[in-house]
Amino acid sequence: MTNRDGSASEKKNKPLASPAQEIVIRSSGGDRRSRRTALALQQGLVELLLEKPLAEITISELTERADVSRTTFYLHYRNIGDLFQQMENNIYLQFAQLIHLSMTDDHSLLHIEPDENGAPTMPVLHEVFNFIKSNTALSVVLLNNPDSTFFKKIWSTGHDVLIERMATIEPEMDVNQIEYYYLFVINGLRGLIEHWITSKMREPVQQIVEIATRFVLRNIGFLLWGDDETQQPV
Repeated sequence: MTNRDGSASEKKNKPLASPAQEIVIRSSGGDRRSRRTALALQQGLVELLLEKPLAEITISELTERADVSRTTFYLHYRNIGDLFQQMENNIYLQFAQLIHLSMTDDHSLLHIEPDENGAPTMPVLHEVFNFIKSNTALSVVLLNNPDSTFFKKIWSTGHDVLIERMATIEPEMDVNQIEYYYLFVINGLRGLIEHWITSKMREPVQQIVEIATRFVLRNIGFLLWGDDETQQPV
């Protein structure tokens, strides 16, 4: 966990813990064969979304890409939009769980643990960047597809959780100050993610997590020190 100044508490012997299960494309319900079919359709849709907008994708080309019959498609989804919405919502719910778990400490704003070298690290960022590394195409679709509401929902959830946490930790703080900090950090992380993907992920996950963690912690002083931030060392 962090102290009020954003530094990591002493837990050098405690291994870095994952706050949630691995984030994956998955389909809930049904037997193994049904889940495998739904997964093939979702993966096929992601491939097509890298080529064209959602509105231009037909069921015929999707089922051909996924090697699934139209009849089977309609056993799982009403239409292409329904498939996309279910896939996106499933990923969103997994990320939303991470957001809540990233702020579970009663005495600090963010959940921070030391990595194997003792440096402060946010386990939630490990999950995020591991997901992106393992699901690059899907990440591009969620970030850049005009039909996707994923980022907007994630922004809203993270915003609400942060406001709630700060109301407990700093009840006198102006909500506008919290929102400016959040806008700065969330857009900075999005830019970092987009650059990482564009540069073909040349940095390994651990390194990019360290960069992202430093960015978040370096700027958290805006909240914890308020108007005195300019007097604090950087």
